[in-house]
Amino acid sequence: MARWALLLLIAALLPLSGCSQQSQAAESDTSFSKYVDADGNISRPEGYRDEWVHLGSWLVKKDQHARGPGVHDVYANPEAVAAFKENGQWPDGAVLVKEVRGIRSAAMTTGDAQWAGDIGVWFVMVRDRENRFPDNKIWGEGWGWALFKAKAPAKNVNSNWKKGDLDNCFGCHAPAKNTEWVYIEGYPTVRDSARYSADEGDG
Repeated sequence: MARWALLLLIAALLPLSGCSQQSQAAESDTSFSKYVDADGNISRPEGYRDEWVHLGSWLVKKDQHARGPGVHDVYANPEAVAAFKENGQWPDGAVLVKEVRGIRSAAMTTGDAQWAGDIGVWFVMVRDRENRFPDNKIWGEGWGWALFKAKAPAKNVNSNWKKGDLDNCFGCHAPAKNTEWVYIEGYPTVRDSARYSADEGDG
């Protein structure tokens, strides 16, 4: 009787074990970033200003030639920064957030000053060294590319990282192809750790 009870227990546990393994496999597919779901959709990180590392800032002055005027502050998750400082390149799962704000200005005691105003958009890049989403058009050249607007901060409005003219992710980042598509020169927090050869692209 005890033998039959043991066999029944084993039989009952087998399906649960299989489901658990399948669940773990599905989870491992996207475990490289909690900001990416199983289909490759990217969500906007929150709390990056308080918890992440500030890489550097850009000031793009407002004139007739500017395609993205504003104050651009860029952050990365701490694990990615630590890995970059050790290895000189962005690790799988690294997340970069560029926060773009308007420009405010006034005459101050130190001179004509400019500073960050209201937020306009966020750009988010997620490093993918394994080409996990070949059929998802927001992924290309080893990165996922997302754009979120202040009016709808939870919605990625980018549908194709390479679509259209130069006003897209590809057009803006093509000059930085040899440094993993990232303008590393603008990020003093990590740029001295960078290891790129002159002809290196995807990294």
